[in-house]
Amino acid sequence: MESTDLRLSVLIPTYNFDCTPLAEVLSRQAGRTDIPVEILIADDGSTREDIRRSIGLCDGLPHVRLVRPACNIGRSAIRNLLFRESAGTHLLFLDSDGVPSDGAFLSRYIEALREHPHGVVCGGILHPDRLPSPAVSLRWRYEKAAERRFTQAWKASHPYDCFRSFNFLIDRESFARILFDESIRHYGFEDVLFGRRLQECGIPVYHTENPLTNTDIEPNETYLRKNEEALRTLADHYGKLHQSVRIAQAWEKLRRLRLLLPFRFCFRLLRPCLRRHLCGSRPSVFLLNVYKLGYLDSCINKG
Repeated sequence: MESTDLRLSVLIPTYNFDCTPLAEVLSRQAGRTDIPVEILIADDGSTREDIRRSIGLCDGLPHVRLVRPACNIGRSAIRNLLFRESAGTHLLFLDSDGVPSDGAFLSRYIEALREHPHGVVCGGILHPDRLPSPAVSLRWRYEKAAERRFTQAWKASHPYDCFRSFNFLIDRESFARILFDESIRHYGFEDVLFGRRLQECGIPVYHTENPLTNTDIEPNETYLRKNEEALRTLADHYGKLHQSVRIAQAWEKLRRLRLLLPFRFCFRLLRPCLRRHLCGSRPSVFLLNVYKLGYLDSCINKG
C-alpha cells in the first residue's frame, strides 16, 4: 500500500465517562500528522446528562465526529459499530479513560503502521507509579503487579496472551475478518476472545512502547464489583473462554484434583472476610485471585 493511500481512524467507545481531554489531545495531534486522521467517539447510551453534554462538545473539535446509537448496545457491538462508521485503512482502538504521555502518540502509531501494515500493534497501558489513594489500592496493586509480570520481553514471546483492547492498532482487513464477539454484552473478556481469534487466523501481534495512562482507577468496591461482573461473563461463556483465561484454568485444575468441594466450603465460610479485606486500604493481590476463583466457582455452580 502506497503511503498516500494510508488513512487512520481513531475509534473511542465510551459509556458514562467524559473523554473530552483525550479527544482534545488527539485532535491537536491529528493536525500534525502526514496522513489523514479521523477520530470517532461512540457514546454507548451514557445515562449521566453532564457527561452526555460534555461529550457532545467534542463533535466541534477538528477531525472529531461523535456517534450515538439509539440505545446501549454493549462493549463488543459498540466497537464493531465504530468500525462500520470509519473510513481508515488502519484502526486505532482506544479506551476512553486513557491519556497519551506526550505529543508523539499518534505519530508513533503512524510509524508502526508503516512498519507493520498488516496485523496488530499493541501500545500498552500504564498506571501511576505512586498509589493515588488507599481507596483505589486494589486496582492499582493488581495493575502494577501485571506491569512487572508482562515485560516487553514476555509480551514478545507471548504476543497473543497479553492482548488488551485498551490501546491497539489493526489494519482494516484483519479487523473485518474477526470483529468483536457481540454475544458478550457485559464487562469482561471480549478482548481475550479477540486475541484468540487473531491467533487462530494467523494475524501477527506486535507489542511496542506507546502506552496510554489509565486515568480512571476505580475505588476498591467498584473494582471488585467489576471483577464479579467479568466472572459472571466468564461463566456464561465458559466454553469459549476457559482455555484462554488463567482463573478458569486454575478452576479446572481444582476440579481435576477433586479439591473443589473443600475449596468451595472454605470460600463460603471466608467470603465475607475476604470481601472486607479487598475493600480495605491494604488489599492483597493473592487474596483477590483467591476471591476470583471462589466467585467463579459460585457462578458456575450457581451457589
